[in-house]
Amino acid sequence: MHLFKKYPKFLKFTCLATVSCGAGWLYYQVQTTKKILHNALDTSILNVVEPTVVERPASEDFLFIHMTTDTGQNSALSDFWKSLKYSFAKRLLTLANSENEFIRKKAVRQLSKIKNLENWQCSQLSSMIDPRTAVGLARTADSDLRLFPNPPIRYLVHTHDMIVDLVKDLLVKLHATSQHPCMGYFVSKVFADVDVMEEYADEYSPFELKKYIQSSEEVLPMCLESLLHHASVGDYAKDIAALNGLPLLMEIHNRFKENHTVTATICRIISYLSMHKELLNELYITGWITILAQWVKHDDVRISIPAAKALANLDADENVVYLQRLYPLHPSTRSVSDVGVDVVFVHGLLGGVFFTWRQRKRNQNPMGFLGKRGIPETFTQNEDVCSVHKKYPKSHPKIHSTSNPEIKEFVDDLEQHLSYETECRDYDVVWEDIPTKTNDNALGPYCCSPNKFYCIKKGEDCVTNCWPKDWLAQDCDYLRIIGVNYETNLSLWTPICPDEKVKTLEERSDELIEQLAQVGVGKRPIVWVTHSMGGLIVKRLLNKASESNDEQIKNMFGNTKGIVFYSTPHVGSSVAKFNQASALVIWPSVEVQELQKHSPLLLDIHQNFLELLKKHPMKVITFVETEPTIVSAMKFKFLVVEPDSGNPGYGEYYEIPLDHLGICKPASRYSFLYQKVLHLIKDVLTDMEYKM
Repeated sequence: MHLFKKYPKFLKFTCLATVSCGAGWLYYQVQTTKKILHNALDTSILNVVEPTVVERPASEDFLFIHMTTDTGQNSALSDFWKSLKYSFAKRLLTLANSENEFIRKKAVRQLSKIKNLENWQCSQLSSMIDPRTAVGLARTADSDLRLFPNPPIRYLVHTHDMIVDLVKDLLVKLHATSQHPCMGYFVSKVFADVDVMEEYADEYSPFELKKYIQSSEEVLPMCLESLLHHASVGDYAKDIAALNGLPLLMEIHNRFKENHTVTATICRIISYLSMHKELLNELYITGWITILAQWVKHDDVRISIPAAKALANLDADENVVYLQRLYPLHPSTRSVSDVGVDVVFVHGLLGGVFFTWRQRKRNQNPMGFLGKRGIPETFTQNEDVCSVHKKYPKSHPKIHSTSNPEIKEFVDDLEQHLSYETECRDYDVVWEDIPTKTNDNALGPYCCSPNKFYCIKKGEDCVTNCWPKDWLAQDCDYLRIIGVNYETNLSLWTPICPDEKVKTLEERSDELIEQLAQVGVGKRPIVWVTHSMGGLIVKRLLNKASESNDEQIKNMFGNTKGIVFYSTPHVGSSVAKFNQASALVIWPSVEVQELQKHSPLLLDIHQNFLELLKKHPMKVITFVETEPTIVSAMKFKFLVVEPDSGNPGYGEYYEIPLDHLGICKPASRYSFLYQKVLHLIKDVLTDMEYKM
């Protein structure tokens, strides 16, 4: 202190030097930081535009603000705002390539929320997007399709006959590579000038070959069906890409855009290719990620479901692969919420994930076992959305249900009452498709309050060809819904691929266990929804899972919380029983033979299943048909599953006045067949302490 008093100038100089150095250092840091921020986007910006806990509505998002003041006097502000969004989009693309998975996903979600960019801005962004980011955007709801590059065009000048020749060359090469007998058989049948014809020359003459093709326009769709079967077997799908088949498929798609059946076939071929993640770059270069982003929003479930499967398989940030038998029904996009319950749908004999679970059209004769399959039904827009049942006061000793011209008047009155926020406590609305007979364990519910009915009615603005995908996913959160799809036959007269041997119930359940385990089924609670033979497969699967040494497979049984049986023949069906003379003519398939009444195999599977239920109780709901099913070709009527075979002797049992094909197809969202399943799943979620 004495020194500072003696030399005051020294003190002032020291302080000035210190302040100057500090200011210089601070200026340097500010300039350095500005340079860094100019070239990169700090990840904290993601927390500014996206909440960390609960997502805000899109309209509240900083980047989602819509410029409503884009007039002449505000054009400068509008241009500035669009430029700012474009700048953010480019920097989000940089973050989308981060090594951190959390940052990548968050950046892609925010990128999908940037709207109203100029076309040239989207074009430039699309050239900057890499395959992984493109798949992430395609699996994000409401992504701008302009952000995806346009598919390249390679065969624009080719005529139809030239395309047919290219497809023929591809099929011949695929046969040469794989020696797949079905491919050789098809090529020899359709293209008489191919050398492989010699192998089948003794069976088919040139005249016989020509009768399979009515016109040249039918050749390509037939070739696609052959290609679809080829891609579904083993690893043959990879050969299609290796032989430059992807650009050719794109050209066929461009020429048959309005043909939904052709589009659905191509989509399933791409879904088989997607099982090989190493093909992502090639699928992206040939434009298929762009097409899948469009298809996943398609109204036809034959197109949207396989497209969702393909994108899920190709998503590098999702470590799952849905193999041949599995299709993800929900969610079809990336989900930010955790999955609470896996709901697995398994169809029956001659069924399929694309048509078994469709909505039933009222007052329509059933199509029958031998009817046309796979084409979604059409509904008229002015069709009554419901068949509401007549009302009675709650004090009335019984609730009567009917369908008559007074229904519409009742619904209108109900809407009017509720619009004035009055409490409508005097009436119950009975569900559709209510049972005619139940057991003592049946809990219902068979009706609901008018308030709940009106809420359901307001939410039903369209019909569906896949109610698990459209209704269940909307009415219940925290679900992952998976559809199982497998091929079956009624007779061994039907051609069977030599590379795919005939599968028994045991082999089908083994295959299903492996594929379900690969996508993580067994790690969380499970609810199985089955129809007919599908219930037998699931019971056999659970019996085997309970004995497995693999922890995840064993959990597939331990985590099963509920099963729904739609007309499952637990002890077989009398329809599958033939006398010796009939069996020689019909030559029933393995599936039909195993479904014979009181089959030792089925009795053993069911007895083991009942023993498991004693050790591990679960909720079991059974619906059984009471109406006969029409076999379309002969107009015969059969009760496919009798009540004594459909009743498992455990859980809730309901007899429904529908046939075998209609019992798994609710007429509406307020059908008892649907509401009971919904209640079961909600009960399981409640038990798991998930907030509905």
